[in-house]
This record gives sequence, structure tokens and C-alpha cells, in this order.
Amino acid sequence: MKLRTMTLLAVFSLTTALTARTHWYEIDYAKSQIGFLSKSRVVNANGLFRKWTFKGKVTGNLHVVGDLAIDCASIDTDNERRDKHLRSADFFDCEKNAQHTFRIKSTKADNPSAAKATQFDVTGELTIRGITQPVELSLKREGNESSFMLTGSVLIDREKFGITYNSALNPIEKLVRIDVKI
Repeated sequence: MKLRTMTLLAVFSLTTALTARTHWYEIDYAKSQIGFLSKSRVVNANGLFRKWTFKGKVTGNLHVVGDLAIDCASIDTDNERRDKHLRSADFFDCEKNAQHTFRIKSTKADNPSAAKATQFDVTGELTIRGITQPVELSLKREGNESSFMLTGSVLIDREKFGITYNSALNPIEKLVRIDVKI
């Protein structure tokens, strides 16, 4: 299988309970998902990572730091043969690298009031196959104070993460688009 473009779609639904100056945020895992789209010349593969967690700190002004941990073996493209190949050393090498992580280092809102902010710039470190690279993405806020989602995309170079598998019959694009919904 060749991976031309991979899209990780991270859907996290955040809900808030507000008390005085304290904001509490909770991820609704039932409504959340991390998915991807990989493109190649012949076959595109859509899929999800079925198991993941987030541990971190979210302040009242929506400054976030923390780790998103994705269970590598939970990859699901609705094709077991392809999933097995993606778990192999040709791609994610899940046996040696059980988790992918995104460590959020900083966030910056376009407005000092979290309730009025519509854009957030997120800086962090993405680790795939044990290789860590800096990643910056912008997230757009959708929803209201009590329930909202943050969405955005970023392109990464899969080869910088050691994913260099390719086939002459079904070449894979070098750049991977990661889509995030939080």
C-alpha cells in the first residue's frame, strides 16, 4: 500500500461548565475522533485512530498545554489487510512505537477574551515512529461558550517521521495533511 497523502482528523468535542473565573473543559469522546485520509495514485484510504486520550491543562483564556496520545494499533481503515500493513515497519511500526503523540507547547488566541476568540495558533511537537518534529497550526473556533469545536489543518512531511515506504505502482505523496477538530 502506498500512502500519498495522509489526513489525520482529530475531532474532540469540548464542553464547558463555567463558574466565576474558572472554566472546566471536558472532551466528549463519543463525539470525538482522530481520522486520516491517505492518497496514492491508485487507492485512497480513509481511516480513524479508534483509541486516544488527552491529558493537559486548559486555562480560562483557552491557553492549552498537554499531550494527545494516539494508540498506533487502533488504526482502522475498514480494510484489515491495509490496517495490518499500516501497523507494520513499512509505515507506523506500531510494535516498536505503540503511541503517536502531539505535545501542545503553547496556544495564542486572537482575542484576550476566550468567549470572543475565533482563532487559536497552536505550537507543539508531533512524534510519530519515535521521531519528533515541531508543528504549528491555526484552529478556528465554532460554537458558543458552553459547547464549541476548534478546527484546523497542517501539512507535514511524512518522510521526516521515517515513513518512507513507496511503490513504483502506487506512489505516495510526501506531504501529509493533518486535520484537527477539537
